[in-house]
Amino acid sequence: MPEPELIEIPMTVDVLYRFSAGHFMGRFLTELRDNGTFFGIRCPRCGRVQMPPRVVCAVCHVPNTDWVKLGLEGTLAGFTIMYLPLTDPTTGKPHEPPFAYGSVRLDGSDSVVDHLLHVTPEVAHIWVGMRLRAVLRPQKDRIGDLSDIRYFEPLENQQKPEPKPSRKEPSDAR
Repeated sequence: MPEPELIEIPMTVDVLYRFSAGHFMGRFLTELRDNGTFFGIRCPRCGRVQMPPRVVCAVCHVPNTDWVKLGLEGTLAGFTIMYLPLTDPTTGKPHEPPFAYGSVRLDGSDSVVDHLLHVTPEVAHIWVGMRLRAVLRPQKDRIGDLSDIRYFEPLENQQKPEPKPSRKEPSDAR
């Protein structure tokens, strides 16, 4: 019996939808939009501060209740340099390569936010431990989502630390 012919109909389907950010993410986005301020939430059991805030602690799984105001500055915890184009999920606009993307731990937070870095996209100019500051859209242009963060840029007068000498492993003396 011959295999049936498979007929394809190539098309793009756009499905528009809206969903509620909820109390926790709603407050986070409202504070960012209206006041240019980041808020995290502290676990009452382990004291871990999560940003963006979560209803329950990711570690202890207990309800979070204590809001914590965070600054706009933080430390680069990890990064990548992108050599392929990427569509920004918050704006739908492409980023042309090369560009840098990183995980930033805001001062006072135990978690990171991943975002575009406004730095020269070369390893010589970026390092884990680099101090950064969030640059937000002008207040009148903020809409209450993560695209209100334009990028993170380095604080002034920083120099990449010298690499630590590598430890030599003991040789096998057999």
